[in-house]
Amino acid sequence: MKVMITGAAGAIGSVLAEGLKDRHEVRGFDTQEMPDLDDAFVGDISDHDLVTAACEGMDAIIHLVNVPGGEFEHSLQSMVGTYNVFEAAQQNSVKRVAYASRAGVLPQSFYPRTIQRTMEMLPKPESYYTISKVFGESIGYMYSARFDMEVVAVRIGNFNRNRDLPAHPHHLSHGDCIHLFEQAITHPCVKFEVVFGVSDSDWPLYDLDHGRRVIGYYPQDRSHVPLQERT
Repeated sequence: MKVMITGAAGAIGSVLAEGLKDRHEVRGFDTQEMPDLDDAFVGDISDHDLVTAACEGMDAIIHLVNVPGGEFEHSLQSMVGTYNVFEAAQQNSVKRVAYASRAGVLPQSFYPRTIQRTMEMLPKPESYYTISKVFGESIGYMYSARFDMEVVAVRIGNFNRNRDLPAHPHHLSHGDCIHLFEQAITHPCVKFEVVFGVSDSDWPLYDLDHGRRVIGYYPQDRSHVPLQERT
């Protein structure tokens, strides 16, 4: 497949680009240079014309870019960029988009750690950043419903470029991250789905059975959390 990764120079993007480029034709998009990729666009996600040009010929898009900063203006830029990606995908007849949301749309302040997070729970955003992620999930659903696009929103937990294996149920390992997003762009018979982007754990804080069922995401790495820490 021809796959564009927005944010390909970032922590998750660079791991995905390296992990996918042996099996797919990967195009990067970022504000920074991506020397490890032969095919890359350097620019701002708010540049609609550039995003549209970058999406040309792609089979799938993994949209990771988020404008850094905690103010409303930063999140508004992120939302504009997300709109640009979905609109450019539609204009270029890109069939599948995997959108990077966050597990924090279900915050611990509202959903205590004694209950498992499931897809039936309503998002309770507590920051402009999280609002931008809820927006991304919602616009993904709209493009899926209106334009027959296939969309998977991945609610990522914690990811660390310098730490591979998970130590907590919020964590996503490098290997599971690659497997998860590859399933998100290749699994057949997907219309619109939301899945949790975390590795397995002996503390099942997130419903991973849903991801196994709808996109075939079977995490291989597993965190082990002492009972006294599960409060």
